[in-house]
Amino acid sequence: MNRVGLTRRDVLRIAGIGSASLIVGCGDNERPRDAGNSHAAFVVEPDESSFIVVVWSSEARTVALEVQSGDAIVMSTVMEISEIGSFDVTGLAASTNYQVHLVFDTGVELGPHHVRTAPLADDPRPVRIAVSADVDPNLEFDSELLAHCAAASPEVFVSIGDFPYADNGPDVAVTVDAYRNRYAQTVTAPRQRAWLQAMAVRAIYDDHEFRNDFDGMYRVAEASRYAAAMQVWDEFFPVRGAAGEIRYRAFRWGAHVDCIMLDCRRFRSANAAPDDANKTMLGDTQRAWLIDTLESSTATFKLVFTSVPLDFADGNDHWAAYTYERSLIFDALVGIPGILFVSADQHWFAAHKHAHGIREFQVGPVCRGIGTPHVFAPGVLFRSMQYNFALIDVDGEQLTFSGVGPDGVTFYKETLTPQALTPQP
Repeated sequence: MNRVGLTRRDVLRIAGIGSASLIVGCGDNERPRDAGNSHAAFVVEPDESSFIVVVWSSEARTVALEVQSGDAIVMSTVMEISEIGSFDVTGLAASTNYQVHLVFDTGVELGPHHVRTAPLADDPRPVRIAVSADVDPNLEFDSELLAHCAAASPEVFVSIGDFPYADNGPDVAVTVDAYRNRYAQTVTAPRQRAWLQAMAVRAIYDDHEFRNDFDGMYRVAEASRYAAAMQVWDEFFPVRGAAGEIRYRAFRWGAHVDCIMLDCRRFRSANAAPDDANKTMLGDTQRAWLIDTLESSTATFKLVFTSVPLDFADGNDHWAAYTYERSLIFDALVGIPGILFVSADQHWFAAHKHAHGIREFQVGPVCRGIGTPHVFAPGVLFRSMQYNFALIDVDGEQLTFSGVGPDGVTFYKETLTPQALTPQP
């Protein structure tokens, strides 16, 4: 690891590692121990001036962390962890590339992890955001997709659900330890590890982080399991300033992009409940926040990330079973320019058009089984059944949405303007 400033001997000494450990293989001239499946780190929640480094280890209890920009060290610290820990790195410059290096008290080194902070809200430069969903470490779903995602150099990756799958066999998670193990298996898998070193992540859960198709009924019926699942989600994907289990949020990425991340699980009614004024996907507070956020946004484009699709999906676990609330939202958006919904959950790529001309793109999976869609219906503009992620490129008054397959080939591309993304009466 080429690092200016603290040597490995320095950071291990500061972290409390004695000379005996250095003699047996942690000295400056010794090759660092391989991380294997016992150590992991990645970066989440980047904004204009900060990001959060998440660290996990089944063995280490101390880790030295160093942040660089080019050859300049901007921060060094040593933190204690209890299997999982996080550190909020603040006071950074906007629109700047940073590298994060870590040395554990076990002699394992990780990094560099590459992070780009968000541009200022008045910065009109072009930006690139990647988005997808459905991450499972099972080799059955392995492909080169994540390597192609890293090679595309997005500034941030938005994950909109099922990262990871924690409710599938052979070890279905129901306890804190079991959920932690499943997250650890996912972030230490070689392809996922390399991918997470290339970019920071913004994430929201869907259902498989707890259990399949969960709704309000399961939050009550399996309360202890739900509490364990949400505790571990918050450990691995901490949200800055989250309180009272409010994980929905918005973040700005330059002059032209506002990103709105919805929580489509925590507040929803039972899927099977009657579709009337009492049934909700978002809850009254989140729905009002969504509409207010879109109305008040000064960004050219407003990206609304919903973990379940607006329509044209299987079963009743998505917005088509919540049409009363969906209509309230759609009607409230009429005349607001630049709105684009991005969804996941169904395991195929699609382009959709809804009431008022509202547009939606459906993405995923990254590495999970491919879904089986229904026949084409009015409003379905395009479908492709393959592993995929999407790139959202925004340059002034143009937004280009591209679907990229496991071979790295762009199989879909559409360029849209704010006017084309303005819901009509």
